[in-house]
Amino acid sequence: MKKIKYSIFTLLLILAFGACSDSVLDKTPIGQFNSADYLTTEEEAEAAIIGVYDYLQIGYNNYGDWSSIFFVKGLQGDDLNTGGGSSADQPKLQQLNSFTYEYDNPALKDVWHSFYKIVNASNAILNTISPELDNAEQISAEAKFFRAYAYFELVTMWGDVPFYTVNTTEISVDNPRADKTTIYNQIHKDLAEAIAVLPVKDDLAEGLKFRISKGAAQALKGKVYLYQEDYASAHPLLQAVIDDDSYSLTEDYSTIWLKGERAGSESIFEVLYSSKNAHDWGGPWDGTAESNFIVQLCGPRGDNSFNDLDVIGYTNGWGFNVPTGKFGDLLQAEAGAERYTTSTISEAEFVAAGGEVNRSGNNNWDAFEGYIRLKYSTIPSETSEGGVKEVNWNTPFKLIRLSDVMLMAAEAYNRDGMDAQAVPLIRDVRERAGFTDHSAWETLTGDPLFDIIKKERALELAFEGHRFWDLVRWGDATTELGTRGFTAGKNEIFPIPQEEIDLNAGISIEDQNPGYN
Repeated sequence: MKKIKYSIFTLLLILAFGACSDSVLDKTPIGQFNSADYLTTEEEAEAAIIGVYDYLQIGYNNYGDWSSIFFVKGLQGDDLNTGGGSSADQPKLQQLNSFTYEYDNPALKDVWHSFYKIVNASNAILNTISPELDNAEQISAEAKFFRAYAYFELVTMWGDVPFYTVNTTEISVDNPRADKTTIYNQIHKDLAEAIAVLPVKDDLAEGLKFRISKGAAQALKGKVYLYQEDYASAHPLLQAVIDDDSYSLTEDYSTIWLKGERAGSESIFEVLYSSKNAHDWGGPWDGTAESNFIVQLCGPRGDNSFNDLDVIGYTNGWGFNVPTGKFGDLLQAEAGAERYTTSTISEAEFVAAGGEVNRSGNNNWDAFEGYIRLKYSTIPSETSEGGVKEVNWNTPFKLIRLSDVMLMAAEAYNRDGMDAQAVPLIRDVRERAGFTDHSAWETLTGDPLFDIIKKERALELAFEGHRFWDLVRWGDATTELGTRGFTAGKNEIFPIPQEEIDLNAGISIEDQNPGYN
């Protein structure tokens, strides 16, 4: 095992960590090995688990022609409009924003596939790895984390879903939907077993700190309990992450999403990308590129729409995932300067800085409500020197970061009647945002303090893909999203993709989620 660690570590040093996805994550996907054989060497086991990381990378990139998990998780929230070149640009994404999607939406189908590829790959490892390998326990723990993560996302997005821990060897599939309770039980079992094995982040080798750690498994398990409203079980796990010296809040909020903070102090679970391959317009366009294509979509629209972006340190993108006026106003009024100036900029501020907004340009102006997105956007220093800059972004996606965990813990404490433990966590997050006076809220308890936590999550995590799912679990979706088309009893979860119903004999049209059949 030492030899493997040394060779990977050396490659990462040579490629300056920023190319970790080229040296470590660019492997033959696990689904392509012969599952009839054991993974009989440490090298094979290592390659297999890196294949699972690769599937996550693909799912968050432009899988299936822009069917990114990042878009599907984010576009239903009241913080974002779809944007693009027009209201007809990428209909599958526009439908998410207006709650007009149905069971044939290609983006939903592709994200379903993304998560089941992670499930299948994790199952393959857990069912075939030789237990005699020195790294078997570590690799298995990572696979259990990924299986738990994928199933958690599936039940959150779709409710009851097909469930299996052993992959079928038959061409035909007969796998009915399983009750969420069954799946949650397996999620907790997998994560408990992973926590018992995984090292803390500080004990991972330099250059390998992107790998799944004990803290990542604890954070995910705590989040699952939070979504299940088991607050007494959630806050000890989340507090354990907060107490782990491996993590600390990044001092400069503006740098959290930049390549320099890949696997940084605030990062608990993230998806890495690299521009090392210097892609050109030839792609690949199936999501398997090692760079982050999605950032290009999130930058302010070119086509003579937003000009002279260099005055604020940005370059043009393709104008998707644009801030709503509602959230732009909220951030401007209440986020604090540190978070507001990093998350978005108003049209007036942009023009005052020397930029131009040209409404005769090719942009979906109905979606533009006076604010330009800055978080997860097109900063020139984040792309490559070689290749085509538009398709070589290094920007990582932060799936779980420390401030998110702190606010989840605060919520769990508050809902469990332990407000004294919640207040310091909220205070720390707000102080990083530049606030020093907490007198208006820190003596609150119960529901009034819960309202502060909900607003703080909106301010801290805007545009990161958390907002819609928070609104659903809080019961606030109808209030905040009703005017956009959200229908209670239907849109809390997605429809089962038609392709799954067609190919899986265990699911019929009668099994479709309410409101979609």
